Amino acid sequence: MFSLTPDQSLWLAIAAIALLLLLLVYFLWKKASPTLKQYRIRRAVKRLGPKVHQGLMVPDGIDGVVAADYVVLTHKGILLITVNWFDGNIFGGKDTDQWTQVLRGGSNRFTNPLHEIHLLCATVKSLVPAIPVSGMVLFAGECAFPKDKPKGACLLSDLPKQRRKQAVPSSYELTWDLLLTKAKMLSFH
Repeated sequence: MFSLTPDQSLWLAIAAIALLLLLLVYFLWKKASPTLKQYRIRRAVKRLGPKVHQGLMVPDGIDGVVAADYVVLTHKGILLITVNWFDGNIFGGKDTDQWTQVLRGGSNRFTNPLHEIHLLCATVKSLVPAIPVSGMVLFAGECAFPKDKPKGACLLSDLPKQRRKQAVPSSYELTWDLLLTKAKMLSFH
């Protein structure tokens, strides 16, 4: 039968504990990683303008709802942001109906997210026509655009690292408050 010396038993116990600690750290990291990513997204979005609202839902006018993950008041107007969590390589164009995600040798097709953000912008613009409204689709997963990245799509690394210090016109501030009021009223009907 195989027997261990006291020194071998000690080293075996240390190795087993070290392995368990590594597994624990790995599982904790996997669990905390999405929360950390969401925190980084919130911080990056807050750098885009002085006022940020998370989670805007407005009726699309045809018995549906369109939603923005973030609404930002900037010196240029209102910026609507939807967040998409994709990993892998993303292929798509501004005018194509379907985009493709390539991940681990497989591919998945999904609807062009720029169409949704354009609908969202038009809907919000109809609520507050006195202010420019623009939108972007933020790809927050571990993804890349190996070919051209369409205008309106961005990665977290594309967002500014420092807060922008541009003055927002007071008329934009009033329109911002009006938008949030209208969205709140419309979402309860």
